Amino acid sequence: ASVTYTVVATVSAAATGTISNTATVTAPAGFIEAHPANNTATDTDTVTQSGDLGITLSGTAGSVPPGAAVNYTLVARNPGPSNATGVAVASTLAAQLQGLSWACVGSGGGTCTASGAGNVADTVNLPAGASVAYTLSGTVVPDATPGDATSTAALTPPAGFSDPSPTNNSASAITSIHAS
Repeated sequence: ASVTYTVVATVSAAATGTISNTATVTAPAGFIEAHPANNTATDTDTVTQSGDLGITLSGTAGSVPPGAAVNYTLVARNPGPSNATGVAVASTLAAQLQGLSWACVGSGGGTCTASGAGNVADTVNLPAGASVAYTLSGTVVPDATPGDATSTAALTPPAGFSDPSPTNNSASAITSIHAS
């Protein structure tokens, strides 16, 4: 005869390394165990941290003249299921922009550097369900040539983190510059 136990559990979003579970059967008093070496078994599984990390970038709408103020919003998020510690976030704003500065605020436990100048080059922590939002500002250079100014943003997952959909790990925004 045999008895089967099924254990259902949720792996913590913060879990790393390996998870081991051991089951033991103990013979009742007076029972002679012929093969005690097989009374204990251990199952070990390697935790693979994963989640569909994503980034968005949006900018000043419409067309702007040279010298005008512009603003961008960059958001990096982690819907889970695992925490992502050490995510690299970077922006490359268009060459037609100057005087760049940024501020960042995390939500849902997300952490980032509070502020900086120039392009974003930050390492952030994104627990499952968290995000970080950067507000970037600057101005269009006074002698900017009319046309589209393309800015980009990207994130890089930490080593060992599995992102099943890397296509949303980069984004771009276009600011249209018109003649003054």
